[in-house]
Amino acid sequence: MSPAAEQGPLVSILTPSYNQAKWLPDNLQSVACQTYPNIEHIVMDGDSTDGSADILRAAGDSILWRSEPDRGQSHAVNKAFAESRGEIVGWINSDDAYFDCRVVEDVVAYFVAHPEVDVVFGHAAQIAEDGTIIWMIWVPWFSRRLLKIVNFIGQPVAFIRRSALDEPMLDESYHFAMDYELWLRLDARGRRFHRINRINAVDRHQSERKGVTIAPVLQSDIARLSETHGRGYPRGKRVLSRGFYAWRRAMGALLIRKIPQDLAFTSTHTNKWHIFRRQTLSWGKKWPEDYVRETGN
Repeated sequence: MSPAAEQGPLVSILTPSYNQAKWLPDNLQSVACQTYPNIEHIVMDGDSTDGSADILRAAGDSILWRSEPDRGQSHAVNKAFAESRGEIVGWINSDDAYFDCRVVEDVVAYFVAHPEVDVVFGHAAQIAEDGTIIWMIWVPWFSRRLLKIVNFIGQPVAFIRRSALDEPMLDESYHFAMDYELWLRLDARGRRFHRINRINAVDRHQSERKGVTIAPVLQSDIARLSETHGRGYPRGKRVLSRGFYAWRRAMGALLIRKIPQDLAFTSTHTNKWHIFRRQTLSWGKKWPEDYVRETGN
C-alpha cells in the first residue's frame, strides 16, 4: 500500500479570496491545524491589493495559491477545483474557517464508512469580526422538500465526493447563490446527502460580506433558481419561515455544550452563558444588542 493510501483519501480544500487579508490568517490556520494528514489547501486570490499575497506567500508550502484577476467568486472556486486532486472536496471562503482541528478527520471517517454518501455536512457557528461566537446555526437532517424551500446547508460546513462533481464545479452565472444551485443540482441527480452531528465551520458576519454589499444579487439568483430548479416557497411561507428559524434557534442552543475549549479559527473564548442568552433571547434580531454592549461595537 502506498504512503498516500495509508494516510487516507486526499482532501482538497478550496478557498476563493479577494481583499480579505484581515480574515485570511484565521482561515489558513483553521486548515493547517487539522489532525487529518492528507490535505491540500488551494487558495485562488483575485489580485487583492490589501496584502493578501504577502500572507499567502508567508504560508510557504502549506498551501497552493495564485493571485490574479478573475471573473468573481464562482470563477475562483472553479479554478481552485481544476487545480485540485482530492477525492473529497471542501470549499471554505477566506473570511470563514473550520471550527476545530478534527473537522476533516471526522468527515473523512464518515465518508470511508459510508461509501454510498456523496455530500457530508454539519452545523455552524456565526461569529463576529473579532472571532466572538454570536450564536449557533443548527442544521437539520437532509430533506429534499426543505431544500426546495430554503438553503439550509451553509457552504463552509459541507464536503463533497469528487465523483459527484462536474468540471466546472460551479455555475459562474450565479454570484451569490452558487452553493444553493450546486446543492439543488446534486440533489436532482440523485446524489446522497447526510448530516453529521458536529459543528464543522464558522460563518463570519463582517461589513464587507456579500450579504451586506450585494444583497439584491441574492434575490435575483433566487428568482432564477425558482425557474431552473423548481425552488420556491409553498403557501403560508411567512409562518413556515418563522417556524423553521425558531426551530433552528432552539436546536442551536443544544450545540453550545459541544463547543470545545480549543478552536481552530481564533484564540478568543466566548462565555457559553452569553451565547445561550443570545441564542434564546435574541431570536428575530439581525444583531443582538447584548453583544454590542459587551464589546462596544
